[in-house]
Amino acid sequence: MEALASTDDNVDSCMKLKSELKDALTSLLGDYGVLAIPTVPGTPPKLNQDSTTLEDFRAKAFSLLAVAGLSGFCQISVPLGLHNGLPVSVSLIARHGADYFLLNLVQAFYQTLKEQAAVVWESGL
Repeated sequence: MEALASTDDNVDSCMKLKSELKDALTSLLGDYGVLAIPTVPGTPPKLNQDSTTLEDFRAKAFSLLAVAGLSGFCQISVPLGLHNGLPVSVSLIARHGADYFLLNLVQAFYQTLKEQAAVVWESGL
């Protein structure tokens, strides 16, 4: 319902923010930079979790997922294995149009990423 009540000023402000995000990420990453972020904000919520906790998790998850969508950049989620019985992954983000570069990068470094993740988990970090 809020989207239906949007004014031109609100839309203009959102579009300006979207443009600023894209410009900032373009400046940060350049042609060959990659931003690594968590795919999700933490362990999944438990069944029958209270609604406040669920909404907090959803908001945090959306903030991680929205970076690529809002900026127009490409994003890939790389599964790294299981830690304490739960799946773990990292998301990599690269500039708009760098899909092939990002896929090749993951293919070249996938085994190393998994090995390094295992080292970190074994060290207790």
